[in-house]
Amino acid sequence: MAASYSERFEEWQKARFSPPPEPELTPTKPSFLDMVPMRDKVRLYTEVFLPANKQEPAPAILMRSPYPFSLPSRNDKRPISRYQDEGYAVVYQLTRGQGKSEGRYRRYIDDINDGYDCIEWIEKQYWCNGCVGMEGPSYLGTTQLLAAKSKPRALKCIMPTAFVGNSLECSPFVNGVPLRGNFLQWNKVLDAESMSSLDFIYGDANIHQHPTLGPAMYKRPLLEAADNVLEGDKLESWKEIIANPTDCEYWQSISYSDHDLSNLSIPTFFTDGWYDMTRGPIDFFVRLESLQPARPDCYLLVGPWNHGQTYAAHSHGQSNGEREMQENGQVDLVSLRLAFYDHYLKDEASNEKLKDLQPNRVRVYITGSPDSNANVWKDYPTFPPPNVKVHNMYLQSEGNANSLPDTGFLTLTPPEKHSRLAPSDIYIYDPDVPTPSESEAMRDRRSIEVRSDVVTYTSAPLTEPLTILGHIKLVLYAASDAPDTDWFATLTEIFPNGKSVAFHHSVSAIRARYRHGLDREIPLRPNEVERLNISLGFAGHQVAAGNCLRLSIFSAAFPKCDPNTNTGNNVATDTDVRVAKQTVFHTVSNPSHLSIPVITL
Repeated sequence: MAASYSERFEEWQKARFSPPPEPELTPTKPSFLDMVPMRDKVRLYTEVFLPANKQEPAPAILMRSPYPFSLPSRNDKRPISRYQDEGYAVVYQLTRGQGKSEGRYRRYIDDINDGYDCIEWIEKQYWCNGCVGMEGPSYLGTTQLLAAKSKPRALKCIMPTAFVGNSLECSPFVNGVPLRGNFLQWNKVLDAESMSSLDFIYGDANIHQHPTLGPAMYKRPLLEAADNVLEGDKLESWKEIIANPTDCEYWQSISYSDHDLSNLSIPTFFTDGWYDMTRGPIDFFVRLESLQPARPDCYLLVGPWNHGQTYAAHSHGQSNGEREMQENGQVDLVSLRLAFYDHYLKDEASNEKLKDLQPNRVRVYITGSPDSNANVWKDYPTFPPPNVKVHNMYLQSEGNANSLPDTGFLTLTPPEKHSRLAPSDIYIYDPDVPTPSESEAMRDRRSIEVRSDVVTYTSAPLTEPLTILGHIKLVLYAASDAPDTDWFATLTEIFPNGKSVAFHHSVSAIRARYRHGLDREIPLRPNEVERLNISLGFAGHQVAAGNCLRLSIFSAAFPKCDPNTNTGNNVATDTDVRVAKQTVFHTVSNPSHLSIPVITL
């Protein structure tokens, strides 16, 4: 008999907490606490840590977070004492409506003005010399960028790490596809006093089996899915966001347009990891390069890291699925951050520490097999590097690419006019029996790839290593007999033993109604071929000689993502369902293909 959710949860807790995967650090006692008033008189809970043995005013580092469990006074995993020893004051503030902070929580909505007001408050304190930097991962990365939008005088530099970027492209929507499972769990995490107090495994692919959260994964309409799970301002925020899946006025203030990026003029250090689903740091750096080319005070660091590893160096030793962490993939991120602050907050123009730790504007880690010339840090003047070349790999098949062993192929040769190969592949997508999301990132995906609602295209074994570095894109020519549907894609490396393992983490999908832009909804015409441009995210990986590449195409990833009902009805209120026939084309006139950025190591 299969183990129940509660039994599996208990086993997970044992594995997680005995022994723990990371050291439980001693909480740091704040120098003082304050309820800092915003312009509308709402007061936000703030912990202040003054520098050690410092008598004169000092530069300050600000972190603005929605998570009560991450307060340094509870468990300091940064550790803040290193900042204090180096002569910095640290300010850690809970965002509006979180923990003891007053006001109503609304995701990001108030963080522009609140960020400005907090920085202005810090600037006026006797212990601050008028220079403020910001740092932090995930939500904390976005609060930095939103504060920078308002241009507070004292904000001199920021270090945004592993943030989602565009909310409609990454989270809580992936190009129109709602991240129901992930986003609902995240809303529960927001109010947790500690992660160990949760009765579920955050990010669990089997969350649909949970006794309380499980029913919310199936409930329609989507707008009411959180009714028995969330409450108060979290429930209000859920409904507000789910009701706005299109790029509309609701998102304008908290998005970063090209105009906003053009005005981002302070020194900025972006950090991300190949094994994290966030795209913001790399995307923002690439966009900044086109808007403000070769800015000497703009940096990018991308390591072989998951979400937590992009910021918390103490977890670097942990591998990601079947992708083992190499020893040289670990970085002293606190020293790096301090070197950045020394350079831009202490006016140490001759400081060489930053150059030692980040020799060029861009530093990325290329993963690969242990016995290869990969698993190295590479330094570049920009990203993508100037010597990257794009290779196209074309989809072809014998007409039944939804069966393994593969009859679907990836080839460097475009489709030919009189080819004996089939012009298309067909599969059936049923929203009531959706394709599951992977149980864990960077694990063998074959149990999903063998499904009849997944089509796969595999290259021949490589005759030499292929080093991929940059933005992977899919041009998919496809049709559906439904007025709306979703298309997902995943790229994996196939090993001689048959294992199919991803080498970067990206939820890559598009909701068909948004194929012409996230600001408009255009229904499909039944069985009419459409060109769909799907971003597969960014990667830095060398595929070994003898291994293969495999592209999987499917129409759901449940429970991580909300299954498209295929009706074309309003996303938030739809309760109807229809089965869809999906067709993938690979002909001379409709040449579905991957665009892969390749570099020579």
